[in-house]
Amino acid sequence: DQRQIDFRAPALPRSSTQTCWPRRSGGQHLHAVLLVRSSGIRSSGMGSNETRKAFLRAAFRRRAAFVATAALLAFFFLLDFKPAETQTKIATATYGACPDKIEVTRRGATIAGARPILKGKVCAQAVDAGFCIDEPKKPLRCLPSFIVAGAQKAATGWLRQRLAAHPSLAQGGGKEVHYFDKLQNLHEWRSTYLDNFATPSALITYEKTPDYLPNATALKSIYSLIPSVSLIFMLRDPSSRAYSAYQHHCRKGRFYEGPKFALEEDVTGRPLAAPCAPEDFEAFLRVDKGVVTNTQTRLVTWGLYADQIKQVRALGFDDARLLVIMSETAMKDPSKLLDAVVQWLGLERFDFSSLRTFTDALGRDQLREPGITGWAKATYMRHNAMMVRRHSPRPLLTSTRAALDAFYAAPNAELETLLRTAADRVAVYPARGAGAVLPASWSRNS
Repeated sequence: DQRQIDFRAPALPRSSTQTCWPRRSGGQHLHAVLLVRSSGIRSSGMGSNETRKAFLRAAFRRRAAFVATAALLAFFFLLDFKPAETQTKIATATYGACPDKIEVTRRGATIAGARPILKGKVCAQAVDAGFCIDEPKKPLRCLPSFIVAGAQKAATGWLRQRLAAHPSLAQGGGKEVHYFDKLQNLHEWRSTYLDNFATPSALITYEKTPDYLPNATALKSIYSLIPSVSLIFMLRDPSSRAYSAYQHHCRKGRFYEGPKFALEEDVTGRPLAAPCAPEDFEAFLRVDKGVVTNTQTRLVTWGLYADQIKQVRALGFDDARLLVIMSETAMKDPSKLLDAVVQWLGLERFDFSSLRTFTDALGRDQLREPGITGWAKATYMRHNAMMVRRHSPRPLLTSTRAALDAFYAAPNAELETLLRTAADRVAVYPARGAGAVLPASWSRNS
């Protein structure tokens, strides 16, 4: 004994009692004909509603189970997912047909005549300083014509910032690039290094990374990729530079009790609070009876400029494309320094004095950026009391300076001889005269 119940309802899942599911277009409701036993569901309106709710609940459970299963599968897929090897992509973009070497005429760090623009996927052996690469779906990118390569804490940041205002120059990579000193594979130059120098108008590009000068491996890699690049070195009294570098790393939280230097040894505990005490610096150098005994730390070795410039020349860099700037003397007249650098680069003269500047809380001359952002940044830097506190260490101890001066006396004398005789084609600013090349402040113990 069976009865038929006919009603309209949304699309429902199939069941063992279902006979058909006719569809209608336009998203209309489906007609369902259910056959139920008279003992199971009554033909009253209440019975129809309960049956419909039962089917809706069943449909919801099935859909929830499906969504949960799909989400679980996606989770395990992502958990096990490993991206394609980066090296494979780099190799595909780097290697291939290498065009014939292109000879260009250079003057200083710039290219005389039309800048070479290579199209397509070009190998490293085909490029040099100043070469531009034109690839589909990418902006024009030009390898740097010169690099401000050292020394750390010698006003290289000031020079980088000013040169960026020249209309013919485009700075690459922000404040510092740090490609060659942290290089894992030179073949990444296209995907990692070149992308720092996008310049649609083919401006002359450059970068600043002072850590290149004391790094022989970095210098070798630079020469392998862009052998004709020009290098600018700003040199500072090595004793003062060492203490300034110590305070710099202290502000970065790299010195710990001991004192220990996080970049050179394993450290634990909390870093020293900036500014660090000059007594800790003397302890770190392990000054014993007026002699620096910790001579292998980078704070000390990065001031051995004669060895570093010898390394640059030994690699094959042209002396005529090297510029050495004595920071203490040069910074007494910044305008003349900038004019000399621009002239050495072979660029048109630019009036840097027209740039808008402001004096920050430390008394330093800073360039003001345009717009409301530049105003806000300038206001912050004028009144940054925290910056003043962290950048105001006590002077270097007399005993520490005497020990450092004694250590650097012979290397400084070697640098003087190198720049005056053997490397006489290397440009020096201020220009060589009858007197010493090195500033008098470097000669306290020579």
